[in-house]
Amino acid sequence: MLHHPATTKLRIVRGIVAVLLVYAVPPSAVGQAPLRVELVDTAVLEARRITESSGVAPSARVHGVLWTHNDSGDEPRLYATDSAGHDLGSVRVAGARNVDWEDMASGLCPGTAAPCLFVADIGDNPRRRRSVVIYELEEPAPPVAPADTARQTPLRSAIVLRYPDRPHNAEAIVVEPSGTMLIITKELTGRARVYSVPPRGSPQRAGQVDTLRFVGLLDVAPSLPRMRLVTGSAVSPDGETLVVRTYSSLHFFRLHGDSLPSPLTPPDGLPIPVVEPQGEGVAFTGPDRLVLTSERGPASHSLVSRLRILGLPQAAR
Repeated sequence: MLHHPATTKLRIVRGIVAVLLVYAVPPSAVGQAPLRVELVDTAVLEARRITESSGVAPSARVHGVLWTHNDSGDEPRLYATDSAGHDLGSVRVAGARNVDWEDMASGLCPGTAAPCLFVADIGDNPRRRRSVVIYELEEPAPPVAPADTARQTPLRSAIVLRYPDRPHNAEAIVVEPSGTMLIITKELTGRARVYSVPPRGSPQRAGQVDTLRFVGLLDVAPSLPRMRLVTGSAVSPDGETLVVRTYSSLHFFRLHGDSLPSPLTPPDGLPIPVVEPQGEGVAFTGPDRLVLTSERGPASHSLVSRLRILGLPQAAR
């Protein structure tokens, strides 16, 4: 077998029964520890207005705060929470639209040392959008209470993009510390496709659309019955490791700039050690720590979960 549970522990969090599992894959080289993940804890997102947590990113301004957003149908609004699920309020992004926000990432604003958030309006279930958008904004000071919802934050830029072949549905964005940006598509039958955002020396002018560059096919084995469809991604703080999540699995890769990432896990990945209503968000909160968020799906709640990664190769730390 490619993976197996190494330990099991029953944990009850706010009325939710969660099973703590450690999954491992065989080492790829002699002497190398197997890569595995374990569940640290799970909580319910308290804010009832967070109905579809499609993306998540850690705040660079306040340690422990997480930013998230809803899928389509909401205002262009970012919600603040933490790993305990507390409702910390929200901030409206002035000048943006939420057509189908599917992922977000944190990083440095291009050309500055200021922290930025990148929100990916890249969802397209019917696969007919002529263009998609990545919104770039300097991270605002996070709100601090459920009623703290009146503030607005401006955009730095909106990057309008088209695919070089045809429209695709996508739910994962990659923002590397170097500034390289990738989009990973959500394919129902073939492998996920990786596209790179062309670098720019200046912001787009009104009406400009840049063409994405096809990089290659990601080594994730698609499976609709197993819900192995790409729903999010994140980059480690050192910029060397990429994690790609599906509804049911985690896949780790070594990053190579705007070239195709090389796999650190088998094509079917590591099973996610928590039962989520409809898991979509993922972010690194440390070199060996991940946070996952979910949409409510058929459940009455969304979840936020913390994971620990063990056995990452030294070259990818």
